Amino acid sequence: MTHLSRRALLLQAMAPQSSPIIDTHLEVWSFQFPFSHPERGANLNVKIEAPIENQVSQMRDFGLKYAVLINPRYYGWNNNYVAHCLKQFPKLFVAHGLIQPEDPEVAGKLRDWMKEHGFQGMRFSPIYHPKSTWLNSSEHYPLWKEAERLQAVFNYYILPHQMPMLEDMAGRFPGVKIIIDHAGKPDLKAKDCWPEFRKMFRLKKFPQVWISSSEPYEMSELKRYPYEDTLPFYKAIYEEFGPRQLVWGTGYPRPRWDLPMDMELEFVNRICDFYRPADRALLLGQNALRIWRFPS
Repeated sequence: MTHLSRRALLLQAMAPQSSPIIDTHLEVWSFQFPFSHPERGANLNVKIEAPIENQVSQMRDFGLKYAVLINPRYYGWNNNYVAHCLKQFPKLFVAHGLIQPEDPEVAGKLRDWMKEHGFQGMRFSPIYHPKSTWLNSSEHYPLWKEAERLQAVFNYYILPHQMPMLEDMAGRFPGVKIIIDHAGKPDLKAKDCWPEFRKMFRLKKFPQVWISSSEPYEMSELKRYPYEDTLPFYKAIYEEFGPRQLVWGTGYPRPRWDLPMDMELEFVNRICDFYRPADRALLLGQNALRIWRFPS
């Protein structure tokens, strides 16, 4: 039998018992599968693994029902480890991969990973290409049309100034569900990041768009819990988009957590005291049930 810590039991008691807890952003990796980072010169001095077995253990210990696996950039466009994890634990996970956005066969790659491997979507990272315009180029229309046909979900790791391009595509292809990763990455180093950050708010008019209220440790400039400098941004997202357009995710499993699972849940349940209890249930799991097709 698993023995939960007193803190974990307290956190579970704070959440509505009938509401599932779903981690909508979980990156896993194993040294058994070779890395192939797509950015030349990227630091791949990765000293620890974050294998799927760690997350299965954490889900059991903290009562998480499901998680969405996201292929980390370490593997480039090779999604084999995520496919392996999905096949190994099909009742716990759904999966998103990575595909090369400028590949002329990108629509076919999406179809192959979804049809042949059971993926439910893909993650794109224009944040690594700050001057690129591929996000809403006409060459990407076939990709989005295929995504509508397949009922795919797209994650976007994106800079604030790129939001108008995503707004364009969300308007053209309303059948594609979109997740904005990590609260839209406001730049807290900037003298005033709010004008750029507010560009994301225009996406609230699209019911197929959700914002991931995740990774305060990455956003924060204070770099210490409870990351008070991030709270105005999470509150603004909540007030602008409302509770039905928010999801929650951790980013990484043990052992690479900057924020262990009990503190992840505490951050939502106590530190973000502007959430109403019923809205926390939506954020922590109920909204995810409307986005992905989880196993019954």
